[in-house]
Amino acid sequence: MIGFGLAIGILAILGVRMAAIPDSSFELDGNATKEVNDDWVSPTYVGSSIAQAFVVDGSGNKTIFTGGGSKDISDVSAWAWKDNLGGLPDKDNITNAYARAYFDNNQLKIMFGADRFANDGDAQMGFWFFQSKVQAINGKFVGSDGTTAATHQVGDILVLANLTNGGAVVTIQVFKWVGGKDPLLLLADDLDARCGTNTDPNACAISNDAVTIAPWSYVPKTVDPQNPGTFPQFSFIEGGINVSALLGGQTECFSSFLAETRSSQSPTATLKDFALGGFETCKLDISKTCPTATFNAATGKIDYGYSIKVENKGFGTAYDITVVDTASGGYTKTFAKFNLAGGLSTTLSDVFSLTPGPTTPNPPTNNASLTAATTPGGPQSLSAGPATATCPQLSYSGALTVTKACDTRLEVQNSRVVVAVDIKGQVCAANDTSGGQIAESIDDIVVTDTPAITPITIGSLQPGACANYSATYFPGALIGNSGLPHDQTYEDTVSVAGTLHITNKKVVNTATATCPLCK
Repeated sequence: MIGFGLAIGILAILGVRMAAIPDSSFELDGNATKEVNDDWVSPTYVGSSIAQAFVVDGSGNKTIFTGGGSKDISDVSAWAWKDNLGGLPDKDNITNAYARAYFDNNQLKIMFGADRFANDGDAQMGFWFFQSKVQAINGKFVGSDGTTAATHQVGDILVLANLTNGGAVVTIQVFKWVGGKDPLLLLADDLDARCGTNTDPNACAISNDAVTIAPWSYVPKTVDPQNPGTFPQFSFIEGGINVSALLGGQTECFSSFLAETRSSQSPTATLKDFALGGFETCKLDISKTCPTATFNAATGKIDYGYSIKVENKGFGTAYDITVVDTASGGYTKTFAKFNLAGGLSTTLSDVFSLTPGPTTPNPPTNNASLTAATTPGGPQSLSAGPATATCPQLSYSGALTVTKACDTRLEVQNSRVVVAVDIKGQVCAANDTSGGQIAESIDDIVVTDTPAITPITIGSLQPGACANYSATYFPGALIGNSGLPHDQTYEDTVSVAGTLHITNKKVVNTATATCPLCK
């Protein structure tokens, strides 16, 4: 096993520079490949970062600033852009831009980088980190709704990294947007900002002083046939800032990232090319389950139990988190607001109830969404969801049973002796809950009899309930069993039918009785 000191020595011999931002989990060494700590590696590699962005801008004249108001000292609402209309110098043409955020030792650190189409001149690069969502749509910069003009928020961060003398000299400035007459507040100004020799430990940048591997699709203006798939010298730039240290221990949440090129090093310079993408450093995640469904006999409703998990996957505290849960049947619950520190999670639980019926969803769905603020009492700029859970599907049981007894007698009607048959019995609704089934009540229960009686309306029965019925009829013929007089009987069948209350299915049953005339 190689000792730590020996390993550092070997890396020094190999020319590997270690990251110049203290306690960083990222290599700022002038290349995109991984030696020891995290590096760019590939467009999809995230390492231990809490936020990532990789924006492909291409080698054409894509997304170019236009108009005199497109300057760093102007609000985003004054910026404008055009697409594929030419006029962009090759050295100012961004081909790819990227950013990563890390939460190291309770500090937010952001790494940034870009590669250029050509290296035939100094590079004046800028990197904006916006707290609100910024989009480029139809020549304008707009907010999250896609139509309203985007604006700066106090606390947006701008990093100006300037490479002169072909890239050998690196200077860096970090600004905070404060608005007003002088909208940019200088936080760091390092004339010797090359990572590894940087004066300010909280900000640095570096370019590749030699041909290095390009781990993603990249075609420069001049391709070296001996080194395809590489960054020519000074075509790749990367850097990093310790946001927490620069802001005096404060933290900011960022939603968007923009890399830019400029006509000169000054913040008043006209902006050239840009690459814009999402970059959520404060992120909340919401997930949910709906694992239980219980029939409540006291209320006649089904109680569905659910849980919502809220996770703060960002670095800073999320404030005034508002969770709203909705379910089938019009159920809505808004939970009390709460705060959640970075890296922590919490679980909310509750029950919603549905009255079972033919139109009640089985299974129902349950959804949860949240919004939150990045500052106490601030705008609800964070959101997550909806998270959807499908609750358990329930099975139902329902059946009718019927019994019948009869008695015969003689009766005088209109000076004639006739046979009267008295019938009676009981109708019951089954109460089968085996296997977790829910027994249904039964509606519209009617008893009929063959040969014939006037239908008897029972109405509705709850599971396990019974109702008696009785009637009399006068048969018109005997049914002979053995042909002997004393064996003469009357035989008839009673039928019962009803409709299951929840599933709306028809259920039927029958019972037959034989009534002897002679006893």
